[in-house]
Amino acid sequence: MPVINLPKRIKRLLIYVLLFVANILLLMSIPPIRWITLWPQPAIWLIVIGVVVIVGMQHRPRWNKTTRLRIAGAMLIFVCEIYAWHSVEIAGRLPTLVSVLHAAAVLWINAVIALGVFNQMRPKDQRGAPLPEELPEIAAVIPTYGEPVEVLEPVIRTLMALDYPSEKLHVYVSDDGRREEVAALAKQYGAIYQQGPGKDAKAGNLNSALELIHQVQPNCDLVLTQDADEVIDPQFLRKVVGYFSDPRLAFVQTPKECVVPDSDPFGNRDRVFYDSVQVGRNGVNAAFACGSGVMWRISAVEQVGGFNTWNLVEDMTTSYELHSAGFRSAYHNEIMTVGLSPDDIPGLLKQRGTWAIDTWRMFLFMNPLLKRGKLKPFQRLQYLELGLFYCTSAFVFPLLFLVPVISLLTGDFLRVEASILLPWLIINALYHVILSNGSVMYAWRYWQYWISHTPTYQKAFWAAVRSRKRKPSYVVTRKTRLGGFHGKLLWVQFSMIALACVSVVFGVVRYSAGSPVFVLMNAAIVLYYSLLISGICAASFYGVTLRQLPVIGQIVQLKERLGQRLNRSVPAGRD
Repeated sequence: MPVINLPKRIKRLLIYVLLFVANILLLMSIPPIRWITLWPQPAIWLIVIGVVVIVGMQHRPRWNKTTRLRIAGAMLIFVCEIYAWHSVEIAGRLPTLVSVLHAAAVLWINAVIALGVFNQMRPKDQRGAPLPEELPEIAAVIPTYGEPVEVLEPVIRTLMALDYPSEKLHVYVSDDGRREEVAALAKQYGAIYQQGPGKDAKAGNLNSALELIHQVQPNCDLVLTQDADEVIDPQFLRKVVGYFSDPRLAFVQTPKECVVPDSDPFGNRDRVFYDSVQVGRNGVNAAFACGSGVMWRISAVEQVGGFNTWNLVEDMTTSYELHSAGFRSAYHNEIMTVGLSPDDIPGLLKQRGTWAIDTWRMFLFMNPLLKRGKLKPFQRLQYLELGLFYCTSAFVFPLLFLVPVISLLTGDFLRVEASILLPWLIINALYHVILSNGSVMYAWRYWQYWISHTPTYQKAFWAAVRSRKRKPSYVVTRKTRLGGFHGKLLWVQFSMIALACVSVVFGVVRYSAGSPVFVLMNAAIVLYYSLLISGICAASFYGVTLRQLPVIGQIVQLKERLGQRLNRSVPAGRD
């Protein structure tokens, strides 16, 4: 028989269709009502065997991370469907406030989880490309505004020390602050200094630099943009330039690393995103630029109108427009830059809030499902996932938190079967540990800060809603620590923890005699959410002395004033 060679796209489509049909048949043959009867045998054995197989085979070449991620992902999607089905059944049998809120939250979050799993099914881990015979001219731009000279100096120094022919590399310092000391620093290292335009933030600064590059290097079509607080590896250019042999390639992004305090209390390293999520996005040409450690093709950027000024930050939106115009991108998965990061609560909330506003504005006003241009379906799903994750953090996680709280306060307990909830929790954790390259801590930080930034993302949502015609004002993230206790900025998170504790105590005292199992389950869920939220609350105490805490500080000040008053009341010459 002749062998039929189907196109790769058709083969992939057939695989997806077969998997979808198999999934439907499996759901029909094992609906939640029958799944429950399998507990604890053989369901528990299926879970144990699955965990052992995935973890035990991780060091075999044929069972690499992608294979394990796909297996765990398929298992996770299935248990998500079972849990969603079960939650709808509960709400249908007894539609109370608790059951309806629970069903709505579970349906949403499991759909987003399934989309996230699907988007990670085709990762592309790139680690280099051959250099061209003739090395191209390159410009390296440092956009700066107010960064201290001692922070800026190492950046200029490392860029000037890049392993690349000096006649083909020029370093530019584009200074929106227009400071004499920065001009002197640039001259000291032989960099080209220009005064920035002072408008449209970093995007306007970069666009101004492109105009200068055209004058100084008319044949240059590649520009490296480097934040004013990030040093760079000497081999960066030799690792990245080769990718631009593809004439449709618009930019190459590398993972970012940052200096953080011990245990990374502010969750700034984002290793799950940079080491795994971006690799998954790269598989379908959807990895976006992150502002620094990225090289752009100037002609491609200019074709979409320059670095985008519509949003607060230029990187993601410019990437979005380039992908929509049909350009390609690459993600070189090797850490080549190290920079500073917020190490206080005001800086953290400002940075995450800025990112959230930009993502909300794209999601609301340039939604990837409706965006005109050349975005392919898989690219649209990747950009859609970004917006849906912010929706989940801002509006769905609070519902999942409130459901057990309301149950403990009212005694209205959901009859969620452990045979459905436990597999969902176990496989969810397993999948995200694999996604985190086996690091439980990275997985924990990933979930901790998605949940604990709920108020930040809610505030960003309302700022974005009001900004259709005029974008919000932008403030550069500080590069110095603002000392002191900033717990008042986290009053919502502290209030949630307090509410959780009250509900657990009330539920145990009031309902444990009649419904001990359900009280225990709901109390465990509430305490788990509180533990996640506590991460950012604990970070607000980082580097804070007892004297800086509000109550203790007031007591110390009161004692000092009393002491001073007593000293003044003692006559001279007396003990």
